[in-house]
Amino acid sequence: MIIPIRCHSCGKPIAQLWEEYKRRIAQGEASAKVMNDLGLVRYCCRAQFMGHVDLIDEISKFKKG
Repeated sequence: MIIPIRCHSCGKPIAQLWEEYKRRIAQGEASAKVMNDLGLVRYCCRAQFMGHVDLIDEISKFKKG
């Protein structure tokens, strides 16, 4: 769906990092290096990014209106 505003475990704000992460991964940078550069050092925060599936475009096809 949408990346959470804060990490579910530790509460660190992470949503503002998602677009930068996606852009750099698309350019071919290693995921671990990007997360280190963005300051995502805790396992819980890294898991939010690695396990996230961006489905907002798929879901928006089914909105009422």
